[in-house]
Amino acid sequence: MIAELHEAKDLMDNEQYELAITVLSHLKGLPLKYENLRLLLLSNCFYKIEEYDWAIETANKLLENDHTNEYASQIKYLAYYEQEDYDNALNEIIRFLSDNEADLYKTILEEFLIDIKRENIADMEIIYKMKELALKNKIYV
Repeated sequence: MIAELHEAKDLMDNEQYELAITVLSHLKGLPLKYENLRLLLLSNCFYKIEEYDWAIETANKLLENDHTNEYASQIKYLAYYEQEDYDNALNEIIRFLSDNEADLYKTILEEFLIDIKRENIADMEIIYKMKELALKNKIYV
C-alpha cells in the first residue's frame, strides 16, 4: 500500500495524473493517515486535470477526516476559483480560517488586504471578515 502511494506520487511528479488516479483509486482499506494522503494526492490529481468538481468532492472527504488540512482546503479554493465560483472560493477561505490558523493562506490574506486598501473590494461584510481573519493570523499590510 505504501509502495502504491509512492508510485502515485512519482507519476504525479512526472505529470502523469490519470495514471496516478488509477493507482490511487484502487487503494482500499488504508489506515487513516495513509487514506488522508491518498485523498490529498487524488484531489490534487483531479485539480491538475481540471476535473474541479471531483477535486472539490475528494478534498471534502479529506476535510471530513482532518478539518485542519490546509492543502485540501486550498485545493477546494483553487478549484472553485478556476470554475469562476468566487463566492464559494471565498467561503472556503473563511470556513477554513475561522477554525484554523493560516499557513498557506497567508499570501492570499495579504493579497486581500492589498485589494481592500486599493478599494478593489466593495462588500463591507467581506472586508470586515477578511480583516478579522488577517488580524487573527497576525497579517498586516
